[in-house]
Amino acid sequence: MSPKQIILGACVVLMGINSASAKSWRGIEPFHSTRADVERLLGLPVDKMAGMWIYDFPEERAFISFSSGEPCEEGLPGGFKLPKDIVVYINTSPTILKKIEEVLTPGKEYDHFVDPHTSSIHYFDSEEGITFIVSGGLVHQISHYGPDAEEKNYLCGEYKYAAPIGPNLKRPTVAQMPFERFGNIGSDEAHARLDNYVIQLFDLKEKDPRWRGYIIVYAGRRSYRGEAQFKANCYKNYLVRVRKMDPGSLFAVDGGFREEFGVDLLYGRADEYPPVLLPRVSPKKAQVINRRLKSCGR
Repeated sequence: MSPKQIILGACVVLMGINSASAKSWRGIEPFHSTRADVERLLGLPVDKMAGMWIYDFPEERAFISFSSGEPCEEGLPGGFKLPKDIVVYINTSPTILKKIEEVLTPGKEYDHFVDPHTSSIHYFDSEEGITFIVSGGLVHQISHYGPDAEEKNYLCGEYKYAAPIGPNLKRPTVAQMPFERFGNIGSDEAHARLDNYVIQLFDLKEKDPRWRGYIIVYAGRRSYRGEAQFKANCYKNYLVRVRKMDPGSLFAVDGGFREEFGVDLLYGRADEYPPVLLPRVSPKKAQVINRRLKSCGR
């Protein structure tokens, strides 16, 4: 399984985290079964990857991921407060592809979103804790996932969002992927990228005023105090003052810390969930210089 597939699997968990229940697959239940249970039920895998076993069956190939047992890091979402070698994800790929109408239950409502990079559609069965990934009308992957309300306690930390979560928000029908992502570049180049970004935002808002933009900045492991929010404000102020974007349509967000400074530019609608923040470095491990930036040009 490629890193992108694993990331998409994580997105599935985020989308279903409030309602999904982990169900048994071949006697294996995410967040409860162990690596020893898997070997007892399925035997040895045909292949192994870091933290994952792969099995081949006549009708499907299965990818089973296990917990690392590593302790949670303060301030970081994701990961699990679980002992080593507990099943956390099960993803299967059918050997014979079926049409989506042959798999989905007639008359049942499914949450779904579109991956804009692959055009695949992800359908969620929140009752069964299963996601069907469809491309060209055929089911290419099935993800068995959790956690339910009890198992949510196993997560290292809750994910935060780029804007406050109000009532009656919908899950986005298109996965919120970055329009643009860039690192520590000069202000002229950053402004050029922001110009392209705001042109599309203006176009979206002309068709539907509910569209808004998110400027999420991640400070590097070594950074100045308050750097992420300062730079996010710089980029927003540029778009408001120079490009005349409505300030209420832009969110400038401190996303936390990553190994390197980075900026994500995203779109979303006001009636849908905002993007999830994905820091990679715990604040406890960041090296913060006790001095603030004074110029947006730095």
